[in-house]
Amino acid sequence: MTPETAPPPFAEFLSRWGLTPDGPARRTPGSDLLPVRRQGRAAMLKLARTAEEAAGHRLMVWWAGQGAARVYAHDGPALLMERLDREGTLAGQALGGQDSAATQVLCRAAVAVHGAGQGSWPALPDLHRWFRALGEAAGQGAEFAALWSVAQRCLAEQRDVRPLHGDLHHGNALHSAERGWVLIDPKGLIGDPAFEYANLLCNPTLAHALSPGRLEAQLAVIAQESGLDAARLARWAAAYAGLSAAWHLEDGQPHEAALTLRVAHAANLAPGR
Repeated sequence: MTPETAPPPFAEFLSRWGLTPDGPARRTPGSDLLPVRRQGRAAMLKLARTAEEAAGHRLMVWWAGQGAARVYAHDGPALLMERLDREGTLAGQALGGQDSAATQVLCRAAVAVHGAGQGSWPALPDLHRWFRALGEAAGQGAEFAALWSVAQRCLAEQRDVRPLHGDLHHGNALHSAERGWVLIDPKGLIGDPAFEYANLLCNPTLAHALSPGRLEAQLAVIAQESGLDAARLARWAAAYAGLSAAWHLEDGQPHEAALTLRVAHAANLAPGR
């Protein structure tokens, strides 16, 4: 493949940034990606197809590589970032008996990006907007209504509001030989850092998340690594799991919604909650 024969979405940026295709293109629900080389250096060209992905690009630029993949160029929907090692995953570690070690890695990367950035924040949606889906689901039964109440409390009591990754999970950290594990693919949100860690408790799979004692054990790890109160983390975990269940229902996934509600129930029963 040459810049001239590359898929049309990429051609403009291959030419503008002097890039050479270095592998097959792939498509995700929100973006198109193409491995490339820039002056001999491996990189990834990512083109956002949604406003959410474009917001994540702005956040990656603002982080300037602190706790996250480095950005080499950015223009509108296009982001050129360092290409990282996809061999060995944190999901594999978590499922292979190193759950707490994987959680520690993700927490430390989150702490790094929470302290990153200089100057004014990029324009990003806030948590109130995200939680609308749970508010809309509150009429579908007592469980959703109760979780909406938990979410409203969390939103009203937010602290240390700042830019968040918004999709912190085991698949969104890749390994850099130079810097260790760094984050990719943020959604980009403004909110309480305690929200950031809730997604870890629903991952890397819902079956794993529901393993006996797993939620309590990982809550303790997150509290230690983040310095945040375990009870607040548990409330945010319940609220997030309720939101995730609402999204599953919107996507026509009732089985996944039911499992995620079980995670919310476990978070609500966490000691000190």
